[in-house]
Amino acid sequence: MGPLNGVIVLDLGQYLAGPYGAMLLGDLGAEVIKVEPVRGDAMRGAGMPFLGCQRGKLDLAVDVKAPEGLEVVLRLAELADVVHHNMTKGTAARLGVGYEDLKARNPGLVHCNTYAYGAEGPLSDFGGLDPLYQATCGIEYEAGPMAEGNPPLYLRFGMTDTANAMMSAVGVLAALYHQRRTGEGQDLWTSLLNGAAVFASDVFLVEGEPGPVRPVLDRNQTGVSPCYRLYETQEGWLQVAAFGPGQWSQLCRVVGRPEWDRFDTVAARIDARSQLEPGLEQAFRARTAVAWQMMLADAGVAAEVSIDTYDGEIPLHDADNERLGLVAEYTHPTLGTMRQFGSLVDFSETPTGPFGPAPLVGQHTRPIMERLGYSGEEVDDLLARGVIYEPGEDYRWTI
Repeated sequence: MGPLNGVIVLDLGQYLAGPYGAMLLGDLGAEVIKVEPVRGDAMRGAGMPFLGCQRGKLDLAVDVKAPEGLEVVLRLAELADVVHHNMTKGTAARLGVGYEDLKARNPGLVHCNTYAYGAEGPLSDFGGLDPLYQATCGIEYEAGPMAEGNPPLYLRFGMTDTANAMMSAVGVLAALYHQRRTGEGQDLWTSLLNGAAVFASDVFLVEGEPGPVRPVLDRNQTGVSPCYRLYETQEGWLQVAAFGPGQWSQLCRVVGRPEWDRFDTVAARIDARSQLEPGLEQAFRARTAVAWQMMLADAGVAAEVSIDTYDGEIPLHDADNERLGLVAEYTHPTLGTMRQFGSLVDFSETPTGPFGPAPLVGQHTRPIMERLGYSGEEVDDLLARGVIYEPGEDYRWTI
């Protein structure tokens, strides 16, 4: 199902940035075959983060360093439309699965490699992890915010990984369109640094003029103005975003301070933060976040309860989200029933889903090998010699 139905993606990546990009393509209907070492993807030991970027994939476990294992991967590349991975510069070529190696077997192949710093330049040979690029693009410095005397803040795990993966999926789709028009394959890349640039893309410089000034968080890191920030309530926290026409006036009325309506511009409210915010903080403590959200919604003021997504209730058990397809439920062979975000884009003619679980190490090794033309005896021989792997009776003890 999905608009990419019939597209075959070979996922040679590990950890997050590579596999998440391939998963997004799978979510759109592509058949994704994950190729991992017989010992498994190094991120499997992390548990849940691994599961979050592997759903719906078929899985082949193979030792690519063995000549017979390399041949298996090259045969798979002949079937594929796309090969996607996040190996460091030169690693794929050393293993014999670089773009030129694969292109020799499949000239129309779309090949995507996501890097740390990029394909060229003095840092291109280095690998790296997500927080490095949050730091490089100034995200941590401004999240603090340093201007208010706070230290830099590491926002969250995997931000630049997922942004990089999103960009890689967009690039692959563009390359596939070119491939369908011309028959030509090509090599493309993005990076974690590029992913971080997505979050800093509101920055621009004009020669001879000062650059733009971003809104500055307050010392408590709750927001940037009285009408655009978090407020602690009697129970829980409430995010207010009262920027629409007339919303500030309605907010003042709901909290019982109609006289503050005179601060009728954003600039005026920012200038009066020291007066307005303490009064609003006191007012919001009188009711729960849920109560305030309902009252403000009735008044046409944008606000939402700030929730803990790890409590298992919202948003993955929200009836509206389920109806909209934003929630996917499936059964994992060792962990049972699981829920995860579902469709991120909805299509009228080529609907996506349902989604399946992340695979076990080598879960589909045998059927994939048979699809490539290997006989049962050949598969058994390669399994016995450790060139490929499939789970045995003890599979329930593994992720």
